[in-house]
Amino acid sequence: MVGIQFDSFAAMGVVVDLAGRVLAQQALPAPGERQPAEVVVEFAEHVRAMLDSAAVAPSDVLGIGLATYGPQDRDQGVLLTPQPTREWLGYPLAATLAEATGLPVAIENDATAAGIGVHTLAGAPSSFAVVFMSGGIGSGVILDGFPYRGVTSNGLELGHISVDAFGPRCDCGNRGCLDSVAGSIAVVDRALGDRALASRLGLGSDPLTDFKRIGRAAIAGDPDAAALIDASAQMMGIAAVTLVNLFDVGRVVLAGSAFTDIGPIYRDAVQELLDESVFMRHVHNVRVDLADDVSLAAAIGGAVVVLRNLLESPNLGGRVVSPS
Repeated sequence: MVGIQFDSFAAMGVVVDLAGRVLAQQALPAPGERQPAEVVVEFAEHVRAMLDSAAVAPSDVLGIGLATYGPQDRDQGVLLTPQPTREWLGYPLAATLAEATGLPVAIENDATAAGIGVHTLAGAPSSFAVVFMSGGIGSGVILDGFPYRGVTSNGLELGHISVDAFGPRCDCGNRGCLDSVAGSIAVVDRALGDRALASRLGLGSDPLTDFKRIGRAAIAGDPDAAALIDASAQMMGIAAVTLVNLFDVGRVVLAGSAFTDIGPIYRDAVQELLDESVFMRHVHNVRVDLADDVSLAAAIGGAVVVLRNLLESPNLGGRVVSPS
């Protein structure tokens, strides 16, 4: 199976075998604000290159899983949001990539895919939560080995849980959403407002690249960068308490490329808040871990979704779009 995780600022591809072992991996050019048709053509080229690298014939591939942001319609294989540009809204993403590669294509929420990837590779317990951060913040929950999907597979939007009831108005209509006050873009926006810090760190690239620069500076001891990261991590911990209280899980896993390098700071901050505030803390502990490879978990999960769709629903239920 092939898996591709992407958002506006990052993309990663993998080829995995039926056991979920990675046979090939490749960082792909980020879509940015390019047209979806251009990005699909590029994805198809990289799929062929990865299969060649892994010495896997296309005829031996079950399909491609695209792990990306929502909201999305998994059955139709389309995104239901005008991000990063209006052209992406309703674009036939799965069908177009299927036509370009000759392979079936499924789409999956990136945070849910990360949970599936962690469950596949890490010997994780059958029930746990994932907090996923790349360009935005999302979450997923695996319950008894199966991803919780809700009515339309667009649930568990941790990034849109309010952590500040009187905070700034989010695009979703809520106030003080986790993503709008503590996500990578929010952290970068605050850093850019500090001209001295922005100059010192050489900020001005895309938000994910700039966020990683801020994170590395925090690790190196820059007090202004550390203050931004610490505030973000505290807010994430507050949201994680709500997540754990809702689902009574015993483990939270952090995944997503934003946690590269700086993951331990978020892990420790979230752990501290869960230890202090989770309702069931006197009944059981909740452990916070980093995914074995924070940047690959969602891509691996996207690939495994293809196999899970086949095993769980032999007629595919319209979730995998076959080439015409």
